[in-house]
Amino acid sequence: MPSPRNKSARFVAITTLCELQKSRTPVNTIFTSVLTEHPLENNDRQLAANLIFGLLRNRESLDIMLQYLCRQPLKKFHPFVLQALRVGLFQIMYLDRIPESAAVNESVKALQAMHLPKRLHGFVNGVLRNAIRKREELLSLTENPASPILNHPEWLTKSWEKRYGRLETLRICRQNNDQAALSLQINSCVTDRDTFGKILSQNGINSHSGKYCYNTLILEDFNGTVHEIPGFTEGHFQIQDQGAQLLAHLVGPMTDKGEYLDACAGVGGKTSVLIQMAKTPMASVAAAEPDKGRRTRFTENMKRLHPDLDIPLFSGTLQELATITSKRFHGILLDAPCSGTGVIRRHPDIRWNRRPEDLNRYQEIQLELLQAGTTLLLPGGTLVYATCSLQEEENEQVIERFLAANTDFILEECSASLPSKAHSLCNKNFFAPLPGNEIDGFFGARLKRLAEASLKTLKR
Repeated sequence: MPSPRNKSARFVAITTLCELQKSRTPVNTIFTSVLTEHPLENNDRQLAANLIFGLLRNRESLDIMLQYLCRQPLKKFHPFVLQALRVGLFQIMYLDRIPESAAVNESVKALQAMHLPKRLHGFVNGVLRNAIRKREELLSLTENPASPILNHPEWLTKSWEKRYGRLETLRICRQNNDQAALSLQINSCVTDRDTFGKILSQNGINSHSGKYCYNTLILEDFNGTVHEIPGFTEGHFQIQDQGAQLLAHLVGPMTDKGEYLDACAGVGGKTSVLIQMAKTPMASVAAAEPDKGRRTRFTENMKRLHPDLDIPLFSGTLQELATITSKRFHGILLDAPCSGTGVIRRHPDIRWNRRPEDLNRYQEIQLELLQAGTTLLLPGGTLVYATCSLQEEENEQVIERFLAANTDFILEECSASLPSKAHSLCNKNFFAPLPGNEIDGFFGARLKRLAEASLKTLKR
């Protein structure tokens, strides 16, 4: 095996992509694990990340080009060779700042570092140098307007075409293939948007206000790390899409001194928004998260964003919490596990990791979590169901099945809980933005539990 030290950014990218091909583990998890074994300096780490994510956004196009250059079917290639070819070709076709010779040579060096046979070194060298000679010819293979390459699996694009139509599906795919700008959610417990915007400007960082959320600043052309943004350590902001923020807003307006639960808290992004919402009515916020790694990051984020608060965090599933506590909440945010097809722009591996059969499996999990949430909700309380999916199986179908089984709940329209600028994102009582320039794809539903008197009236 190759030595674990002194590996290049290309080697790390190729290794990460090989591991991704073998499993359906999120690519960020794999990348972090590979970096632990093969650490890189900051610049090389950024290059490796750009290669990985850029390749995933263009994988179908790259494979069409490679198959044009190679006689043998790609599926018969050695996995490391295939990923080395993809990484090299991606640089040649899409990264103008990288010299073509470097793209070729570093791909060959990666094979050498893996001690693969010399004949494979020559093969990769020959294919990539041929790609340089035929660059314009290769580009023409993927630029036919009558039959555009979408760089998404066919089952997924067909589901979108059926639901949204051909033109909207093309737009969503193009949006997903662009890199998202950095979206900062300004921590209103510490500062405000305008004040923080001035701090960014003083440090040479351009920003503009979010289209849908007041406490948002968008950094279109920032290429550094999040830790390089002033105010990060002091908890002035967190990285969060406007759609994710608006899901938390669906819990409001909050009751004075009410109690609220972030039922699938993850690393605490929406928990923080709930805390900011709870400040004026003096409401309290608790959270539940079963995953140990996410709980660790949750604790770190709360210490940075809300150091003066002690946020109760239950270290188990929502189902487990429902069986051990008598506490009932005025509002619950249930951001359920899902396919994530609405956030492919930020997580391009999702498109290749998901399968059609995943959707029904997720639906059963989502319904089980919703049912557990009902046992923790007060009469008259609000249960907000949320996903980052565009799939009907995980959204409207879940709500339909839930309401059929729980006659003490009604579906409320969402716009009253949202800023006026976000009303256009609602559709048929649901919060349902599609991926756009400043927002990812999400789904939200407000489920209101009837007060006991209202329920008796309804039953008559």
